[in-house]
Amino acid sequence: MRYLKILGLMTVAAASLAAFAGSASATTLTSPTGTTYTGKITATSVNSSLDGAFTTVSCKHSHVEGPISHHGTATTVDGIIETLSFSECNFPVTVLKSGSLELHAIKPNKEPHETCEDTPSTPDNCWGTLTSTGAEVTIATSVGSCVFTTNGTSVGTITGTAQTGGSGVLDIKGTIPRTGGNFLCGSSGTWTGSYTVTTPGTVWIDD
Repeated sequence: MRYLKILGLMTVAAASLAAFAGSASATTLTSPTGTTYTGKITATSVNSSLDGAFTTVSCKHSHVEGPISHHGTATTVDGIIETLSFSECNFPVTVLKSGSLELHAIKPNKEPHETCEDTPSTPDNCWGTLTSTGAEVTIATSVGSCVFTTNGTSVGTITGTAQTGGSGVLDIKGTIPRTGGNFLCGSSGTWTGSYTVTTPGTVWIDD
């Protein structure tokens, strides 16, 4: 049986939001392209899930929101998640901590360790990997409470406007460790989901 379908957003949600982190060189989030964006980021998700040892937890809706905390040359782009919520779930889900997110720029369709290389004709053309820290969610299941927490956890990727032609998209897929609750919950859960960035309307990533 499987087990927790909602978390897919849990940290992602958290992640969705601004966390875009970079390398030692720099990762920049711009909107519109060429103009550094320093405001809040909001993202929404549908049908995110966390699959675990005994069941699947799923939520129809999730929302994440937070400001960009750091950005610029030789600075990791990251953000604290101010709002993280899940609704219409098949098991009660409570967000204990929203956590924070980072984004690391990578080449389109390349491996995470490869550096994104813009050209004059394709500025801000990077994709990004998302890392979540400190997001904590508890789920009340039929076998008891299950607590999951991120700690420098890879939770997926972000695809920018250069690839989508519209809104940025957060594709969540990661293994979230269980840090509390019933042992029947398993040692971890696989979280999947997809968030659409609603603010800003376009997302461009540059290293």
